[in-house]
Amino acid sequence: MSRSITQAALVIMIINIMSRLLGFGREAVIANEFGATYLTDAYLLAYTLPYFLQAVLGMALVSSIVPVVTKHLVQGEQEEAWRIASITLNWTALFMLVFTACGMLGAELLVKVTAPGFDEVTAGLATQLTMIMFPSVIFMGVAQLITGILNARKSFAVAAFAPAFSSIIIILAVIFFGRYGIQYLAWGTLFSFVGALLIQLPVLKKVGFRYYWAWDIRHPEVKVLFYNLLPIFIGTAVNQIYLMINRFFASGLAEGSISALNYASKLMNLPMGIFALAISTVIFPTLSEQSFQGNRLELGKTLTRGIKLVLLITLPAAAGLMALKTPIVKLLFERGVFDAVATQMTADALFYFCVGMFAMAMIMVITRAYYALGDVRTPLYLGLLSILVNVVVSMALMPVLAHSGLALANSLAAVFNALAMYVLLKRHLPRLYIWDLGRSVVKSLSGSLLTAVTAGFLYNLLSTTLFPGVGLEVLLIKVVLSVAAGVLVYALSLLLLREEETFIFLHKVGEGIKQRMSK
Repeated sequence: MSRSITQAALVIMIINIMSRLLGFGREAVIANEFGATYLTDAYLLAYTLPYFLQAVLGMALVSSIVPVVTKHLVQGEQEEAWRIASITLNWTALFMLVFTACGMLGAELLVKVTAPGFDEVTAGLATQLTMIMFPSVIFMGVAQLITGILNARKSFAVAAFAPAFSSIIIILAVIFFGRYGIQYLAWGTLFSFVGALLIQLPVLKKVGFRYYWAWDIRHPEVKVLFYNLLPIFIGTAVNQIYLMINRFFASGLAEGSISALNYASKLMNLPMGIFALAISTVIFPTLSEQSFQGNRLELGKTLTRGIKLVLLITLPAAAGLMALKTPIVKLLFERGVFDAVATQMTADALFYFCVGMFAMAMIMVITRAYYALGDVRTPLYLGLLSILVNVVVSMALMPVLAHSGLALANSLAAVFNALAMYVLLKRHLPRLYIWDLGRSVVKSLSGSLLTAVTAGFLYNLLSTTLFPGVGLEVLLIKVVLSVAAGVLVYALSLLLLREEETFIFLHKVGEGIKQRMSK
């Protein structure tokens, strides 16, 4: 079981890396074609709501459907599982259809409320683009539910690839039609959501799903599913609320504070979106199975393994980003009007965001355990309490650390949330395997500290001896070599410390190589 989880997580990690690279490519072609103008301002505003719903409501839909479908699959009630999924799909599509109609009719009002500073031309364009893209929420909702059904069947690859496929469609739309106007980018974005849905349908058929034209909203499990959707939605939105709080407080700080926090947050979330998301996605169906089978000991072991895996990756990632914060930000962003001051502001925020990266990764895994156990209230209440912690700490740190204090407040609130949720799991699980987790954390943390020291030392050495230049190519070489050295030292330290997950990883890589050589 543990090795299958590791193997599936590795596959999704690779797909997520591909998706992130395509995401950067998507942003690059849009920037190349339209620049940073009123055109992109209008497009980004129009895209805000579909993106928010995809990031938050989509995750809530997946989290709601997986335990319900898994329960009936475990009990051998496949037809009942498909009937419940069909009812949920039907009502979700209908609700999104009504929501879309309201959004399109109220597009002008939405633009005025969300961007009152737009001039008449930009506001008019934003309204037009909103009307084009708003129907994407229909396909988003259905696609995310299908992702949940596939995940319950432990089919992850195509569902994970759907966002990458979406980016490919947008890139092609810009390349072939962008010259005719930004409206074609909006149409491409709409069709990208359609594509993310369609690419999953063949796999849905392959796993045996059978669609029913069923609308029994009074079905007890469908009622519970939709009843749980709101607290899961709010609990999932906690990180987005952190960012809203940042923008609120940072609006009264020095110019560029909001942008610095935004760029730093995106950098910090990059390892999260690749690794922590993959691991939490893979273990969720297993946690749900073990919960419905009443096997709480095994559930605790699976959860512990999931936490160990995310910490195994996010701790060194955070350490490396903290050690190389300034050169990484400089390499990625410092050009044009993004000057050295902006680089330093972003690097400072990145350092403090990374303090809580491990906690945010833990939250992604632990919340899945709660949802698998049928407890949607505890993550909600603790999430809301962590928002209060974030506000109080932000007000305390902002006068001392300015915008960096807001980043640190996010981290401390996440640490509080993660530790509180982990401790309160004692109400559900007979054992938390604290000592097993603790040993793994000590090993990962030790290796991470060596990673940070190695990366930082080598970068400074290269800067003062072999590569004293300041060009972009020279900076790229120094950063790549420093990161590579840090990764190598981390891997060797885990091998020397005999970290179990490292040996499982190497075993899987070896198996993959043998399979390829035998073909």
